Amino acid sequence: MRNSLETLYSSVWKPSISLLAAFGSKMTLSSESAYKNMSMDVKNIGLLLVGGHHHILHLVPIALELHVINNLHVIIFVRDESEKILCEDALHKLGMENPDIRIGRKNKICKHMSPKLTFLLFNLNIWKNLDALITVERTSTILRYFSNNLPPLIHIPHGVGDRARSYDKRIRHFDTVLVAGQKDKTRMIELGLVNEENCKVTGYIKSHAVKNMPHNVPNLFKEKRPIVIYSPHFCKDLSSWKIFGQGLLKEFSCNLDYNFIFAPHVRLFANAGNALRAQIQSYSEFENIHVDLGSQASTDMTYTRLADIYLGDVSSQVYEFLDVPKPCIFVGRENIQWRDNPDYAHWNYGVVCNSVADVMSALKKASDEHHLYIDRQVSGCLSAKGDPNWDPIKKAAKIVHSLVTA
Repeated sequence: MRNSLETLYSSVWKPSISLLAAFGSKMTLSSESAYKNMSMDVKNIGLLLVGGHHHILHLVPIALELHVINNLHVIIFVRDESEKILCEDALHKLGMENPDIRIGRKNKICKHMSPKLTFLLFNLNIWKNLDALITVERTSTILRYFSNNLPPLIHIPHGVGDRARSYDKRIRHFDTVLVAGQKDKTRMIELGLVNEENCKVTGYIKSHAVKNMPHNVPNLFKEKRPIVIYSPHFCKDLSSWKIFGQGLLKEFSCNLDYNFIFAPHVRLFANAGNALRAQIQSYSEFENIHVDLGSQASTDMTYTRLADIYLGDVSSQVYEFLDVPKPCIFVGRENIQWRDNPDYAHWNYGVVCNSVADVMSALKKASDEHHLYIDRQVSGCLSAKGDPNWDPIKKAAKIVHSLVTA
């Protein structure tokens, strides 16, 4: 395992990362009074957020169940104050008061390094003093290369999409993986990333959490029309944005038959210049268009619950939209070989289009033809997200408890 990680991670950053890890190892949990009058029997579970606020609802809801289990203490680690506030807000809505949320220390020695790596390695000794560390991203597997004394690493994938990148080779470096549905477990086993014993199916934590939160339906549009949500992914090679995005915005700005929500993956415009962001945002001036380039509403299922029709490419948001079966339309290049391709399994849930004109034509028939896709949507979501009657939060917490007390 260490040899493969060395090849994967250290070809460029080895000298500076090693220095940072050594410096961070001087820190301890006890020096920060992390254990609040606990006995030695208490197990400390770390929930680690290093990938951005769009990961929060995939992870922090399990704190709700873990904190009520005797002899377990949950600590949520975030990178800044804004993430702390968002975590507190989410848990407050779920009924948990005063969660233990810590902002990890930062270091400016290696200012040219990834902020993720800096955060992970500068706080290395904190992670080593936990009894389990749970993450929703895979960069954290770099810790394997720098310590043999890590607690069990538990992975909860963020999203239930079908694209190949969801089955990252780094997943094999986790001790336990908690997936939402049987689809991911089967595929990960086939790829040699997990085995039957260390991969558990829990159901989709985010959807279940959102259903149990107070929900205020925003009034985005003056006129009542069918609402279409367009959620292109950020991945340059797979996203529909570059080829179709501007054309779709222009088309909907001239078409008052629909209200249109443009809420791309939060990473799509994260590094965009001010001029481009302003140009895209200007479409909100049209009465039937709402643009959100990365607010909390774009990650907490506000828009997928509000919309009537989904328009997208490879984003796992389609599975969040399909908490209730509804019409879907997919857009992509004509040369994509998507049929019988597991990376595009969700394209079987609706019409696949190769042009803006095709999309507008498909919209006119979307509701009338939805019956052709309902069975596929229901069975696909069951495989991807588990039984909707499950409580994924309780199932995940029970598994974590059994792991740390075995």
